[in-house]
Formats: sequence, C-alpha cells, structure tokens
Amino acid sequence: MDETKRRRLTLIWVAFAAVMVYYVFASGFTGSVGDLLGLLTAALGVVLAAVYYFNPRGMLTFG
Repeated sequence: MDETKRRRLTLIWVAFAAVMVYYVFASGFTGSVGDLLGLLTAALGVVLAAVYYFNPRGMLTFG
C-alpha cells in the first residue's frame, strides 16, 4: 500500500474518531454504556489510524 493511500486512510479514521467523540459529548456525557461504547469505538478508530500511519513491521505491504 503506497504512502499516499495510507495517509488518506489515516485521516479518514481520525475524522471518524472525532465524529464519534463529538456524538458522545454533544448529547451530554452521562457515563452510560452507550457513551462508553462510543468512546471505545473512537479509541479503536485512533488505533486503526496509528496502524495505517506507522505501518509497523510492514504490516500493510502486500507483495
């Protein structure tokens, strides 16, 4: 996977995480299961962005 595509996917995942955080806090954070699940989803989005950006051990190099 070339670097341009990896960076584009990184931006998409960061934007997804930002939207999820906004969604959780826009309605008021109460600490309910839904809010915590939304924050977990945002954290996973950030982790995926890091995987795409840093490409550890050539994980995304197919070929």
